[in-house]
Amino acid sequence: MKNKKHPYFLIGIAAFILTTFTGFGQEKAKDYLSAGEKIAFNAENYNLKWSSNPSANYYKQEYLRTADVFPNYQKMIILEIIKGNLTASQAAGGKINELENWKKSNPMVRYEKFENKDKNEITLDFVVSDGKSIYEWNVYRYQEQKNPSGNYLVLYCYSYRNYISEKVSVNQFLDFVTKTRMETINTIRRTAIPKVKTN
Repeated sequence: MKNKKHPYFLIGIAAFILTTFTGFGQEKAKDYLSAGEKIAFNAENYNLKWSSNPSANYYKQEYLRTADVFPNYQKMIILEIIKGNLTASQAAGGKINELENWKKSNPMVRYEKFENKDKNEITLDFVVSDGKSIYEWNVYRYQEQKNPSGNYLVLYCYSYRNYISEKVSVNQFLDFVTKTRMETINTIRRTAIPKVKTN
């Protein structure tokens, strides 16, 4: 997953673009971020299943429930970080630009932004689709962290997927999102994001 683009384009790329190709060919994921091999969210446990450090200042870790497997997961927690001075506003702005461009050719795309100016945090939730059978809802929380090992822009992401078939309709997916959306967003905004630390 090497990417020579500016980190602005790395953090917070739509999860369904990336996670379709991750999670393979790795016997044991490494906890690059000192975030732990297990993360609890919304009364469910997620285990570290995949991680990558494709460039000096960029790291990504993916956590799945026991019931989920790559590539056809239903729920996933993602941690991404950029080490440096990228701000939550810059990262969220890049994500919004991407979504706006995507909306031109994909009417399913929709999003909303929530700001916490006191903490320099921004949360985005958005729905995307591959235009065929994968429908995905993501909630991204961007947080700026500072600690002795450096300055970090941290992305904490909750990703929920449905695979549309004759048994599962788009309306079922959208109904689930509508019913759980604000409660999930508020839970994510209250969640204690791990204090990352890299070597």
